[in-house]
Amino acid sequence: MNTIKMGNDEFILYCRKNGHGINKTTDQLGRLIWEWIRDKANGRQIENNKECLWGQNANNVSPTGLPYTATQFEFDRNKLPDLYDYLDTL
Repeated sequence: MNTIKMGNDEFILYCRKNGHGINKTTDQLGRLIWEWIRDKANGRQIENNKECLWGQNANNVSPTGLPYTATQFEFDRNKLPDLYDYLDTL
């Protein structure tokens, strides 16, 4: 299996930029994304609470915006298209 390492912050940013999951908090989105990666892409958590590149003082960090920290995952990279299809349904 060819794996990739990516974080919840990247997927939450994608959702926020594209108007997906607007009725969900950042924590709720993070949980849904993790469960999908775990169940559908043979994923595992490799780091919790890693500070996001935009930092804690960014204007859009909030419970309904972007996270300050995010869990990082390693998972099957071939599942990325399916993951983004899932994100589009949120």
